[in-house]
Amino acid sequence: MNQQAVSELSAQLIIRYYENDYMPFLLHMDDDALWYGPAEGQFLHGREAMINAWNAEEHPLRFSLGNLEVTHNSSHPSHCNVVLTYSVVTHYPSGQDIALNQRTLLCWCERTIGDGESRERVPRILLCDISNPHGKHEDDTIYPTNFENIYSGHHALAHSGKRLQFHGADRSEFFFLSDSVMWIEAAHGSKHSIIYTDEGAVEVLSSVAELEKRYSRFFLRCHQSYLVNPDFIRSIKRFRLTLEDGTELPIPEKKYTAFRDKVDKIRKKQQKRLSQ
Repeated sequence: MNQQAVSELSAQLIIRYYENDYMPFLLHMDDDALWYGPAEGQFLHGREAMINAWNAEEHPLRFSLGNLEVTHNSSHPSHCNVVLTYSVVTHYPSGQDIALNQRTLLCWCERTIGDGESRERVPRILLCDISNPHGKHEDDTIYPTNFENIYSGHHALAHSGKRLQFHGADRSEFFFLSDSVMWIEAAHGSKHSIIYTDEGAVEVLSSVAELEKRYSRFFLRCHQSYLVNPDFIRSIKRFRLTLEDGTELPIPEKKYTAFRDKVDKIRKKQQKRLSQ
């Protein structure tokens, strides 16, 4: 089993799940899979039972998945445990947004499917266990349609934008929303980078130069050692910029005018779009 591939597959399935495209996630369940959570006491056994339960559910809810961290480990070539840590915001028809933190364990194994020459080994989920289940309203089955009565004081706004993938130095996979990443700094002799988000910082294996090439749509190179998200720039003064959180980053004198003009051009385009 390719553990890295299974880890990334897990991330893509959970992303689609919170876009209300849940069937790919359920179809990767084993015939004998177990599901615990996210509500207290919520338990389902078997892929068919899960599919029937989700197909019978009707809800008017939308979800916004926040930054996603994915780790994996295995003690056997045909098994892989994947842990997904993330925040998710539930958007209610009333306009209320409620955020909860989730940690989900997916236990994968290889199964042989098909007959004769068409037989193949494929990964299947044996267990889905949400480790921090929330209180459940007696009228809810799967989706938390009555959270407004239970968590009425929990409000939050979600990020949006394109999801960017980073390979962590600790073997984690990070799927950050583009408008949550404030700036990026070179590390370990410019071989690695540190990604700074509004939730904290993580070290990743890519260099600043590699990330600039991959994500030039979202970041500007203000210095040899730094990339910056222009949306977070509060001010630019001579040879230095200040971010919304007060962080200051240097700008080389020779690049100062060109960088300042580039930021001004981006902001004018944004203002023009907003005014249309």
